[in-house]
Amino acid sequence: MDCAPIIHTELFTATDLLSQPWLPDLTRMINASYLVSHTNKIAFSAEKIRLRSDSELSSELGPDGFTAVAFASSNTNDKLEVIGTASMKLWKDDGLWSPPDQDDHGKDSPEQRVNGEGEQIRRKHACPGDYELAVVALPPDSRYRGKGIAGRLVKLCEEEIVRRRALEGDKGDGDRPVRIMIRVAKENAGNYWLKQGFQTVGSRRCPKGFWDAAEEFTMWAMLREISPP
Repeated sequence: MDCAPIIHTELFTATDLLSQPWLPDLTRMINASYLVSHTNKIAFSAEKIRLRSDSELSSELGPDGFTAVAFASSNTNDKLEVIGTASMKLWKDDGLWSPPDQDDHGKDSPEQRVNGEGEQIRRKHACPGDYELAVVALPPDSRYRGKGIAGRLVKLCEEEIVRRRALEGDKGDGDRPVRIMIRVAKENAGNYWLKQGFQTVGSRRCPKGFWDAAEEFTMWAMLREISPP
């Protein structure tokens, strides 16, 4: 009878990530994860890829970003297997969102949509936040999906953000909840993140080809606030 794998998690800064011997495994795992479709509502290219090099994640996270990684090992094999990750980076809001109650604007004609985007640029509906949950990935392996690993990694990232906020001391924002943001394809992942306690604060229509989508889709900006202890 096979023993259950031993799973542990660890945090890495964007800089530390570059020196890890398992970084190529992490890149492959993330790309394999992004090929898994949880719904058939929006079609994506069969060749879609999230990271095109081992250094891309580190570059995307920037100097203030970090990633939590889950590893599995067994009593008979000391080699660590990368089985999950969740990453955080500073949130950068371009202000070009529509209010979430205007999702049906995606049904407009192309001419109406262009005019609407021009109006949106003038109105600048902002979605202020602090950090963005940028990459959450698990391998396409039934041993590790549906086991709470993703939630465990996200929680570890959130705890790190709260720890950093506490270290900042009295900079004027200490009592304000930390705003965690995420960008998702509404049709495929919106309901999942609503169940995780996020709320929709912005919406925009994305063209075919964006995020390797094979058709147009709606992107949601979603928010969850974390209060310091």
